Amino acid sequence: MVEGRKTAIVTGAAIRLGKAIALALAEDGFQVGVHYGSSEEAAHETISEIERLGVTAIPLHADLTSPVAAAESIFHRATSEFGRVDLLVNCAAIFESGGLLATSADLWDRHFDINLKAPAFLSREFARQFSNRDSSDTCGQIIHLVDRRVFRADLTHFAYNLTKAALAEMTKILAQELAPGIRVNAIAPGAILPPPDESEDYLKKVSNGIPLKRSGGPEDVVQAVRYLVEAEFVTGEILTVTGGEHL
Repeated sequence: MVEGRKTAIVTGAAIRLGKAIALALAEDGFQVGVHYGSSEEAAHETISEIERLGVTAIPLHADLTSPVAAAESIFHRATSEFGRVDLLVNCAAIFESGGLLATSADLWDRHFDINLKAPAFLSREFARQFSNRDSSDTCGQIIHLVDRRVFRADLTHFAYNLTKAALAEMTKILAQELAPGIRVNAIAPGAILPPPDESEDYLKKVSNGIPLKRSGGPEDVVQAVRYLVEAEFVTGEILTVTGGEHL
């Protein structure tokens, strides 16, 4: 740990967008808590890449299907190591298909535990760090990763859509409840990466329906994260990174 250096926790930081965000924050000087669930090998590779940048990173293993225990475990480990966490990025999520008739209770519970309940209780643990500080001191930031589907619903992902819509609403609620000390914003990505079960051709297929006629990439979401980190007069915002697909 380096004294005086800011610290971030990124959930789902072992792979995909979470990894890109964790590496970008490390490039910007943040110490990083790399949360992962089952991707242990990938998490340690992410940590190695961060350490090669000259920044401290620690593994934060937790199963978000037990969201309350996971949130407490993640923050106990992170604050024991870093002292305080300045930025929480709730990126971890699952994306399983199923309309209403195909949505089992188990599928519903998995989505709500990982995609909604975990960010809520992680946000609670984050906010508790600052409960004794001067309320006029802007000292923390939370960024949620939602989805362009909060603006245009996808009928084939019923439970997923509901969790992301609720997370977007939670962003607005927490921005008010936790102000002025903590800013809370969200990013709604569009076609950035193909779903885990799709090839790169998926992005080519959807590009025709995007006003900018192309897909984006992780670097576009990273730019949005960097903007929100620096934008001290922005809270309660849902920043779309979609090429216009949400319109």
